[in-house]
This record gives sequence, structure tokens and C-alpha cells, in this order.
Amino acid sequence: MCSTLSATLLACGAMTTEPPSGGGGACGTASKCGDGQVCDRTAPGGAACISASGDLDGDGIPNGKDFCEHLAGGASDEDGDGIGDDCDACPIAAPGAADADGDAVMAPCDPDTRTPGDRVLVFNGFNAAVAGASPAWKFQNGEAIVTAGDTTEALVIPLAATSNHVAIFTSYQIEASSTTAATARAGVGSRTVLPMGNSEILCGGSRDSGADQILVLQTDANMSQTSNSMGLGTAFNPSTRYQVVQQIDGATTKCAVNGASMPERGAVQLQTDGNTPTQAVLYARGATVRFSYILVVGGMP
Repeated sequence: MCSTLSATLLACGAMTTEPPSGGGGACGTASKCGDGQVCDRTAPGGAACISASGDLDGDGIPNGKDFCEHLAGGASDEDGDGIGDDCDACPIAAPGAADADGDAVMAPCDPDTRTPGDRVLVFNGFNAAVAGASPAWKFQNGEAIVTAGDTTEALVIPLAATSNHVAIFTSYQIEASSTTAATARAGVGSRTVLPMGNSEILCGGSRDSGADQILVLQTDANMSQTSNSMGLGTAFNPSTRYQVVQQIDGATTKCAVNGASMPERGAVQLQTDGNTPTQAVLYARGATVRFSYILVVGGMP
């Protein structure tokens, strides 16, 4: 049952970090910048050494601490590739594949590398608290950490730009499972706020009634709930960092999960009501879960 979603997740797991470099003019892996300089990896003409104490974009962040030297922002670099989250064509994985469709979103963040039109709608690496989060959520060391009991705790991320062709990514690790909750779940979702109620899709790992660990895709709309699932060897191993992606294409949604030590990887699919999501959510139940980021990539509506 593996799909292109699974391949995307596998690529996301292969993160590498290129060491800082440069050498007076151009810089790269074979040359290093001199004292008082830093390698500008976002320079239009190619990586070049610049003064570490300067501020090329005038955003108040000195070049030596700015990972987007030509764009306001750039204080954080989730994937450690030297390119800041605010200007990275794929902020969860170091550069690897080319931008085949030329839409400025690179694999593995691009849900469709054959068709242009995708763009990063939201990225949050949790280097600051999220407004409106419940007291169950804590934000520290670049993670959103939630302790959830028998009820689901959700972190809601509004989408200023919307599309019914989106991919929502997250990475999570289980810190501890509840000793009393019968159900434990963690993952990513999308929600459409409607005048007569909400439409919601949840995608992630689940451990129900003991040791059974599965991938679950669930839709909830118009007082009707549907789900699709598949068995996994593990979805709640505290030693594993899981990557999850939910992809919506019109009235079809897919869900895939991957972990470095998982014996099985796969994806499941469901039909939905076709509504365009207005919110992305992270959710947890029956566990303490550490989320590394949330990334939303959207295509043309």
C-alpha cells in the first residue's frame, strides 16, 4: 500500500547538514570564510563570504546570526542547512533534489514535483509560543510539547491562504504514554470551520486497547465519521522520531507515516466532503508528545 506519500516521508527522513564554509569570496564545502566573515548561502549569485557583523537586509539580525541575509527574518534554521526557515524552499530537509517544476518548493516538501503552483503557506518550528494554545501545550527548545489525557488536545494553526490541494507535514516523538487512557493518538490534521459546524480530517499514529499500533486516517463531517487504517509495527515507540503527512486533493485525502526504525511504512486513503481547510492542527491523546514543526504546502485551488 506504499504510495508517493511514503516516498516523500522517506526523503524527509534523510536530513543532512552541510558544514559552514567559504573563503574570502565564494564559499562552499571546500573553502572557508575568513575571520569576521560568514558564508551567505542565499546570495543570488551563489554562496559568498560576507561580514558577520553587517546586516544586508536591514532586519536587525546581524549576518552572523541571520540565515536569510536577503529577506527579513531568518533567525531560525530548522533543518540546519544554513538557509533560514523564512527563505528555505524546503525548511524540513537539507537541499537534495532540484525544483523540477520550478515553483520554488523543493522535494521532499513538494507534494507534486511534476506540476508547478505549490507554495509554502505555513511553517512553524516552534521557536516561540503559539497564540491561543491551551495550557496543555508548552513551547521550548524548538518543540511544541503536549500532555494529553483521555480527551484530545489540539494545537490550531490558522491558514491565511487556503487551497483544497494541500500537504500538511509534522514530525513527532512520544515522550510517555498515559497509564490510564485506553486510546493514545498523535498526528496532524486539517479543519474547515463552517457556519453549521466543523469538518475535520485527522492523520497519524494510534495505539488502541493495549499493544495494537496502527496508522489512522479519520474524517468527521456533518455528524458522520469515517476512517481507514492499516497495521504498523510501531507508532508509539519513544525511541523513534515519526514523520507524518496528510495530503488533500479535492475530495480525496491520503495519510502516510514513517519512522527510522519502523518495519512497515504505508499510506491510506479516504474520500472527503471536498471542503477547503481553513486551519491546520496538531493533535494528541493519551500521551505526552513532542512535535518538531508543522509545515503546510498548498497548490492551486
